[in-house]
Amino acid sequence: MASLEFAAVMKEAAPLYVAGRIDLTIRDRLMLTLAQQNGRFKYKMAGSHTLYWDVKRGQRLLQAYGDDGVIRFERSNLHEQLNVNWRGYKLPDRMTEKQRLMLGDLSSIINRYDEQGEDMLDDMQDGFCSQQFVDGYAAGNENKVHGLESFLGERTAPAATDRIAEPGDTYGSKNTNLADVGGSWSTNLTTYPNATLAKDWPDGSGTADYDYMAPKLVNYSSSNWGTGSTTWEDNCERALDQTIIWMTHTGGRKNKPTAFLLASDLYYAYQNKMRAKYRLNIPHQQATDLGFPDTMQQSGVMVAHDFDVDAGVGYGISMQRMAICSLYDQLFVSRGPTYDIHSDSYLWLVGFFGNNRYEPKGFAKLKAYA
Repeated sequence: MASLEFAAVMKEAAPLYVAGRIDLTIRDRLMLTLAQQNGRFKYKMAGSHTLYWDVKRGQRLLQAYGDDGVIRFERSNLHEQLNVNWRGYKLPDRMTEKQRLMLGDLSSIINRYDEQGEDMLDDMQDGFCSQQFVDGYAAGNENKVHGLESFLGERTAPAATDRIAEPGDTYGSKNTNLADVGGSWSTNLTTYPNATLAKDWPDGSGTADYDYMAPKLVNYSSSNWGTGSTTWEDNCERALDQTIIWMTHTGGRKNKPTAFLLASDLYYAYQNKMRAKYRLNIPHQQATDLGFPDTMQQSGVMVAHDFDVDAGVGYGISMQRMAICSLYDQLFVSRGPTYDIHSDSYLWLVGFFGNNRYEPKGFAKLKAYA
């Protein structure tokens, strides 16, 4: 009877506990906090074996018009459809019947699982946050979500003088390469951001379809930042400002980065640069209000460090160009405790089924490419 009581009590208490604890999980990481604040969690996405969404690749052409002219009405086909399959994670735990008996009365058991549940969700939080940066197409990652690295590959290594690498990846069944579906771009600059590309992009102007899937791959070690140096600490301020301009210039205000997430080594060097220049750190007020007081700012954009970003790397993220999609009505769902007669134990499971969706144009990677 005690075993059944225990299971019944925990089954009723666990879903409420997990639902409340998820909010704390989200608030502990800047990327997830910003996603929640910007309404980028999408729940109850069940109903299809694949996640589909559209990205706009072109624009309607403006027609010059005089008095009593003829207006040409043509059908438009301006979107491409991307798709990824659903991915999942499971985090299990188990309590044997012998352990339950040794713990004594039900209150002791429930206290144990209060603590255990807290610890499990801490582990789920850390594990899930780390997955936001993985390449979901890489070998061995077939069941992992499509993180940022799923679309941030370069076509080829840039020259040491190039300030960008050319995008060259495949995501959602579409290529991120420039001019992959056509389009054109200006060639007016004396020195191009990438000499091999030989276009003004991401400066200049062109047609929307030229770069509709293209992220910005910024080579912060280029010798052309105008500082006479190739180090991150010397170039970081210019590289970040230029990335903000490039992202906004090619995609509008919706494309302006919400935040830069840097590896700890890059963030430390960035702090040193700011202290040397301003004699103080410039905090980002919104991030401070959200509970991240060590977040700095540049040109109104948050600059923070993230535990899961690889050394020497940084990411520019536009929250309006992404969503974290769950098949459930919340981010994580719990199951159990369920009694398993084969092992004479109680099983506990926290899980996620879903995936991320991105518009690659709204993202940037900063790296010493050459």
